[in-house]
Amino acid sequence: MKSDIIYKLLIIDDHPIVAEGIAAIASQQKDIVCKRITCMDDLLPVLASETFDLCISDLEFPDTNGFQIIQLLQEKIPACKILIYTMHEEPWVIARLSEQKISGAVSKHAPTSELSTAITQIRCGNKYFSDTFATLNKRKTTSDLHKIPELSKREKEVLTYLSEGLSTSDISALLCLSSNTIQTYRKRLMEKLEAKNVAELVSKGKEIF
Repeated sequence: MKSDIIYKLLIIDDHPIVAEGIAAIASQQKDIVCKRITCMDDLLPVLASETFDLCISDLEFPDTNGFQIIQLLQEKIPACKILIYTMHEEPWVIARLSEQKISGAVSKHAPTSELSTAITQIRCGNKYFSDTFATLNKRKTTSDLHKIPELSKREKEVLTYLSEGLSTSDISALLCLSSNTIQTYRKRLMEKLEAKNVAELVSKGKEIF
């Protein structure tokens, strides 16, 4: 790592405070210049006009998901390293991350010092995965815990309608099923995707489709 070369860092997070915090952590290191993207409409113009050494990206966005962002980055700026910084530690998320060509992943639940360590390691040409991701990735080779849950056709239909904001009664009418049956499907979906509420269920559903 040469101290006389500017290291360009792209931060993608739709929460401005989080993006600002990441920039503050990264800027403590020498020769780093940060650019923050908090609105996805700004991303394509930036990728078309600039190059970066490292991108730190979240996995959850209002109108897209981080896996689509990873693909876009690899298409537009293939030389850029990618570090995922996310609060999602679900097995199927980690299973998908393990298939991506990324340089690291850090949990937002980890101390902020770990993010700084990850940046340093990646700048030095290494990869860095926080313990949560590293442990689960190792277990993935000997366990089915990390496979994306299998959903039935009907469960997928219910999840799709929930994602569109439809109520239980609306879905009941569309599928010609009782409200109790739809509630059962919803409960089953929440159990399979380990979601605490419908909003989290819909968010996790985006990672599957």
